[in-house]
Amino acid sequence: MIVDFIFDVASPNTYLAHKIIPQIEERTGAKFEYIPCLLGGIHKLSNNQPPFIAYADCKNKSDYQMIEIDRFVKQHSLTNYKFNSHFPPSTIQIQRGAIAAKELDIFEDYFECVISAMWEQDKNISDVEVLKEVLKEGNLDVESIMEIVLSQDCKDKLIKNTDEAVNKGCFGVPTFFYDNQIFFGKDHLHQLEQYINSNK
Repeated sequence: MIVDFIFDVASPNTYLAHKIIPQIEERTGAKFEYIPCLLGGIHKLSNNQPPFIAYADCKNKSDYQMIEIDRFVKQHSLTNYKFNSHFPPSTIQIQRGAIAAKELDIFEDYFECVISAMWEQDKNISDVEVLKEVLKEGNLDVESIMEIVLSQDCKDKLIKNTDEAVNKGCFGVPTFFYDNQIFFGKDHLHQLEQYINSNK
């Protein structure tokens, strides 16, 4: 049972979903396959807008989003979460790095490194030099990662991932695909879990 997890570290909800996915995997026996995509590309291709733009003129909606995140954080005791002061980030190099990390078979270490830097340590990892330093501190092979990041194959793979996600129905992140069904957002993970359990 494989669940495709469409992600971009640009979204705090990617971080929040990631933190509870291990519990869902344990309860259901499903495996989440992390698929790096570019959120800006998803928005453009699906004619969507990020919430901070779409709801810029609706203060109540914007305020509610922060309340909802705070509730989720408290519900799951995610005490290390911190909204990044450099938001919104540019994550194209980070997402290409995720593809490189998959190729190098170090994805889990890479992802934990960058997601923590973004949503726990308040690092400006949109800055490539900061990103490199973060990876170096995480004892990752920065040179090998960056070599792949700069390759055309890596760039093409990120574009392909993004295109395929949108073609399947994706319009934002986090998005989950399982058994030809789409589930959007961390707040619908319970529906995904119910669906997995009812279709074993």
